[in-house]
Amino acid sequence: MSSLDQLKAAKGLTDVAQLVGFSPTGLAFVLYKKTPDSNYHKFEIPKRHGGNRQISAPEPQLKLIQRRLADLLQDCAEQVNAKRKFPDTISHGFKRKRSIVTNADRHRRRRFVFNVDLKDFFASINFGRVRGYFIKNRDFALDERVATILAKIACYENGLPQGSPCSPIVSNLVAHVMDVHLARLATGASCAYTRYADDLTFSTNRRSFPDEIAVLAEGSSREWLAGSGLLKIVDTSGFELNAGKTRMQYRDSRQEVTGLIVNRKLNVRREYRHTTRAMVHRLITAGSFELAGNAAQPGTNNQLHGMLGFVDEIDRYNQELDKRRAEERGEEARQFEAIQQGIHLSSIHPLYVSVGRAYAGDHLRGTDG
Repeated sequence: MSSLDQLKAAKGLTDVAQLVGFSPTGLAFVLYKKTPDSNYHKFEIPKRHGGNRQISAPEPQLKLIQRRLADLLQDCAEQVNAKRKFPDTISHGFKRKRSIVTNADRHRRRRFVFNVDLKDFFASINFGRVRGYFIKNRDFALDERVATILAKIACYENGLPQGSPCSPIVSNLVAHVMDVHLARLATGASCAYTRYADDLTFSTNRRSFPDEIAVLAEGSSREWLAGSGLLKIVDTSGFELNAGKTRMQYRDSRQEVTGLIVNRKLNVRREYRHTTRAMVHRLITAGSFELAGNAAQPGTNNQLHGMLGFVDEIDRYNQELDKRRAEERGEEARQFEAIQQGIHLSSIHPLYVSVGRAYAGDHLRGTDG
């Protein structure tokens, strides 16, 4: 029985506990005996462009339950897509075989690249939405008691917490209907569309960007606003756009999608390469280095290894892409050569077939039977 079938057959806490590899008493203790605040600890991390992001990290027991639920739901989503023969190339955040690389790759070599963020993405998906999704969605259609338990595992302070292992997959499931409508809008406007968590990206090679997705602000030549078609779909899907994080990127300037440059081939920002190189130099010459933008905080070898690994991943991706293209060009050349040879041979020995007769060259004549 598939993971989806097992989940749909579940009737209560005992069945859910079995699916996530916990005893029923252990799951009940974490969900109902412990207080919500005792299941999480909060802290803040700096955002890339200023300000702080609040993280609600689950305690070890709940974290293990959430991670196992995330794996279960990921299996279910893949089974749904396989049944529908749907490749699901829209959403790329926190999914198997998807990454910021696959997300950015859809928007290479485009005249326009338009980015917009969803406001309070995780927090806007509350307990009721999660529970209602698992009950009403036709692919899941879970027992109400089971849907309530899953929402209880996933939610904290009436939303999906940033820091939970299952928040990404639950948010992807809830946002899937929006994704389908936005993809349909984009296709009708000759655009590509992808989503990475709360980051929506549209791109096109049209001479002018479609106004149903984005329009120039009145009296401005550079400020862009979300178009009526985009706004309507996001609103009816229960989300809200962050007006302060809307930007249009043109071909003649640097275009960036999920932290990667997409003007031609995928690349990391030049500043990132230079910073990483400087950290390596500092480590080799002085024996230690500081994190970029924070001279008071020493960096670790693991952090530097991660940065070098990221640069290497992008370089390897481009090398593989170049290799595949070279192989495709070689195959096309071989096919073209074969076609040319075929044309040359047919010009020497033409073969014409008609009803009742076959002519193989001008010097041969067929006879009626």
